[in-house]
Amino acid sequence: MPDDFSEPGPGRPGSSRPANGVSVASRPEEDPGWVIETVVSPFHCLYQDALHFHTQSRLAYSEAEASRLARAALMLYVASAEALVRQAAVELGRPELRGLLADPSRPLPLAEAWRLLPAIVADPDVSTQPFNPEQPPWPQFAELLMLETSWVYPGPPSTRRAYYHSPRRDGDYEPMQPHQVPTSLRRAVKADSLSYPRTGLPRDPYALRPRHLDTARGVLDAAVEALDRRMGGVLCQNKRHRMEPTRVVSPPPDAS
Repeated sequence: MPDDFSEPGPGRPGSSRPANGVSVASRPEEDPGWVIETVVSPFHCLYQDALHFHTQSRLAYSEAEASRLARAALMLYVASAEALVRQAAVELGRPELRGLLADPSRPLPLAEAWRLLPAIVADPDVSTQPFNPEQPPWPQFAELLMLETSWVYPGPPSTRRAYYHSPRRDGDYEPMQPHQVPTSLRRAVKADSLSYPRTGLPRDPYALRPRHLDTARGVLDAAVEALDRRMGGVLCQNKRHRMEPTRVVSPPPDAS
């Protein structure tokens, strides 16, 4: 039986007794040396991971590999967008309201959380900049969120049809672009069923490519800047949303 499925034993993960027979509790305490404490910014972590996969997708050895890495990057970009707004609600929101956006037991949809954050943070007597859902970058940001939602809430098969084309029947098939739909299929295959109209992001996850990530990242960055403006600059002030401060906790400062 492979080790991955074997029961815990001496020296294996999950065992309370190491291979040498000495219990963990009886081991002399090891000096870890210097220890630092940091406060993690999930937004910064996830965004940097998305950038990594974004870069790797450009260097991929095949279209399939590039698409796989692009999907990972897009999911991480959207996850960072969620971390940003929930993190800001906790750190900046008024105590009586922050739970509206930061309580995982009753999460608001991400687009709604982005819309409400300025009101959660601002003092009651301070008006925030108005939110116009039809003004860029918000329609584009909505499409980015809808794309990710369509992957995790797939819907019926009729909404998940994708189309591929090739110059030969036995050739290599590529995702069909809206301008490539043949005349005979234009009644059945609408352009909006292949990609989102404002961003051009493909609805088919297998059709995602590095160039689409460039669009997705640009939309996310523009949305962060627009949200920061609505909040009077406090969201990104001094790169607050990216800061991960550290301090030495061992040895203590007064240790001789």
